[in-house]
Formats: sequence, structure tokens, C-alpha cells
Amino acid sequence: MRSCRPTAACLLLALLLAPAASAQFDLFLVEGTAQRAAPPLYDFGSLYANESASAHFRVRNTSNAAATLNVLAVAGVGFTLVSPALPIGLAPQGAVDLSVVFRATDAGTYSASLNSEGIAILLAATVAPRLTYRVGTGAGTALTGAVDFGGVVRGSAGLRRITIQNDTPLLLLIPAVSVQGADFALLAPAPSGQVLEPHQGGEFTIAFTPRIAGVRQGSLVIGDRSYPLLGTGVDPPLPKPVVSLDLRQAASAQQGAVIIRFDAPAQTSGTGSVTLDFRGAADAAIAFASGGRGATFPIAPGDLQAVLPFQTGTTAGVLTFTAQIGGSIDQQSVTIAAASPGIATAQGVRSASALEIRITGFDNTRSLGALSFLFYDAAGNAIAPGAIRTDATADFARYFAASDLGGVFFLRAVFPVTGDAALVASCEVTLTNSAGSAKTQRTSF
Repeated sequence: MRSCRPTAACLLLALLLAPAASAQFDLFLVEGTAQRAAPPLYDFGSLYANESASAHFRVRNTSNAAATLNVLAVAGVGFTLVSPALPIGLAPQGAVDLSVVFRATDAGTYSASLNSEGIAILLAATVAPRLTYRVGTGAGTALTGAVDFGGVVRGSAGLRRITIQNDTPLLLLIPAVSVQGADFALLAPAPSGQVLEPHQGGEFTIAFTPRIAGVRQGSLVIGDRSYPLLGTGVDPPLPKPVVSLDLRQAASAQQGAVIIRFDAPAQTSGTGSVTLDFRGAADAAIAFASGGRGATFPIAPGDLQAVLPFQTGTTAGVLTFTAQIGGSIDQQSVTIAAASPGIATAQGVRSASALEIRITGFDNTRSLGALSFLFYDAAGNAIAPGAIRTDATADFARYFAASDLGGVFFLRAVFPVTGDAALVASCEVTLTNSAGSAKTQRTSF
């Protein structure tokens, strides 16, 4: 046999004859952050109908060459594979994670195989016969997780009824039932230890009575299973406001009170608010006695109402009171009608050559204009030529346009006198606006 020199052809032949590197896949069981070689048999343990259990596996390419994973399957009733789509390429030491979930509705023993490239392990699980538990009456909701009571006013009780039903063809015993958590309790003893025939049932009720506000937790233990109990204690709601007005007369220059009655005695402390809105000309005197057009009032347990004094000012318009407690609102309005001028004081001042009339009052229409002055002698007789009239509409219009004091005004009228001013004893003044007229009493000088 001739020897072969190491030519290119010989080297190629040697390469073709050399055995190819083969991929090697291994299966691992992942538990938390640790992994170990998957056992030949993985047992999901004992479950009840409709409960789920899952296992986390990892397939790793343990060879020194890249490889393609083409096979990954689970064969068996009740077992479901959750994995990436195949095929999938894995670099050397690369891995892919997968999960197997088991869930079944019928009691019995279940098995399946988990298969991959050169890998096969057995999966097993047992579904034990069990009573069916539901939250609520009738069909209810299957008890599979937490029982949530939602928000419950502290000091009162929220209830959740748990029904028990034997949906199996076997005689089953109601296991021990207990409740843990300071704010949770069984309303009456549970029927633990009672034997239920097929289609028989029972029930028990859990009470959640929060003593303080905030999230509260507990647990319901039925046999070998525990279910979280959740609830939130909330403060009693503040009462709803009902607004009424204590106002002797719906008119200007009045003092009244807004009364915020509560629809029920307050059960907790809090704060309410009330605003006064005025639809009309500017009038700073329309306000609460405490000042301004907004006020707050405290609420203490047992309170039935709050009272806030206010004044109507001197301008015609609509007053609207809005009370708010929490998210509840109520309103009440009152109309201050236009009225003839209001006269507060009238004063006469005499000098050697003039007579002066000074009047303070208000005009809630802001339309004061026509004035009439009638002078009398000491005997009470009108002095010729009789009433002296003037139209001061323009003067009052300018005054009110620049004023934010509502309808308040001060009138000063001066009359020069030719002759003996001492012969004039008194004066009567009539003021007229768009709503009517008002007359002073006879004012002495």
C-alpha cells in the first residue's frame, strides 16, 4: 500500500472521514434561583379539582457546538406545555426555559411524558376528591384565591358566605374550618366534621369587623388549604348637607343665617365648607359674619347642623349658598328684590346763610335720581314756593359706577337762604329710584 503524502486531497479526505461533533441536550429542574438535573419522574403532588400546579424546566445545550432544538413536547391529559416556538437555535451552553402546568377537573391519577432531543422524563399528579367551595349564595364564585370584603365602615361588619357542595359521587367529610386575623371571625361555628352525601351541601359565614381604618388581613383555613382574607376599614362617611336659610325678610340690609342641617347625626369628625355667590353689582357687604364669601365649619361626632350668620348687603340680586361635605353638595338661593330707597339717618344743619340736609341710606337698584325737598316753618306750615325738586340721576350714576359698597350713599344738599334762615324749622325729603319712593321724617334744623 502506497503511503499518502499530506497533500491537500489527503487532508480533505481526512476531514471528511473524521466523526462530526454531535449536539448534547440536558434537562434541568429550576427551583427558585437554583437548578438541578431533572429527575426521571417529577411528581406535582396531590391537588384538588381545578387547582393548578406548575414546574419550571430548562433545556441546555451542553455541547461545544451550536445546535438546533427541534423537539419539545408534553403528552398527557391535564398537562400543558408553555415554551418558546420551535425550532430554536442554541449556542454552546445556551439554554431555553419552559414550564409545564397541570390542572384537571376530575379526581384520579394523571401521568404524562416530557420529551425533547434525546430526553424523556415522566410527569405525575394526583387529583383528590374534594368538596366544592364557593363565595356567595347560589352559583357564587369558586373559592380559588383571596376572599375580599372590600371597604367596610369601622365598627360595622361585612359578611361573606361560603357555601359547601359535594359534587362527587363519594361520601366526603367537611374538614376543619378556622379563621385567623384580629378583625375576621366565623359568624357561627362551621359544620366541620359533618359528612356530606353526593349533592349535599352546607355553609358558613365570615364576618369582617374592622376596628381601625386601613387595610386588614387574615386567612381562612379549610383542611390543608389556606386562603387570604382581605378587607379595608374605612371611617364612617360624613353626613350629607341640607341647606336652609333663616332670613326674616328677603331684603337688603338684613342679617340672617345659613343653616346646614345634616341628613344624619355625624359619626366622625371632619370639616365642611359653604360659599356665598352673589349675582348682581359689586357689594363687599354681602358676606358671612366671619368675613368673605367662603367659610368652613367643623363637624364633630353627634353634630346635627352648622349655623353661619351672613348679611344681605345693599344691592338687589340673587344670593346662592352652596354647602359641601365630602362629595355631597346642596344649594339654596334667595332673591333680594329691588326696593325703594332705604333711609338710615337724616340730619338738618343750619348756618347764618344756608340750610344743609345730610342723608345716609342705600339704594339697592343703584338708580336713585329724583329728589324733592319741602321746608316747613315753626308752625308746621309749608314754606312757599313748596317742594323744591331736582334730578340727580347723573350724579348718582357716576357715584355708583365708582363704588363697590353696593347701594350705600351719603347725600349732602345745601340751600342758600336769602333772609332769616331761622324762620325755617324743618325739612321733609323724598327720594325716588326705579322701584319707588321713600320719604324722610320731618327733620329739624
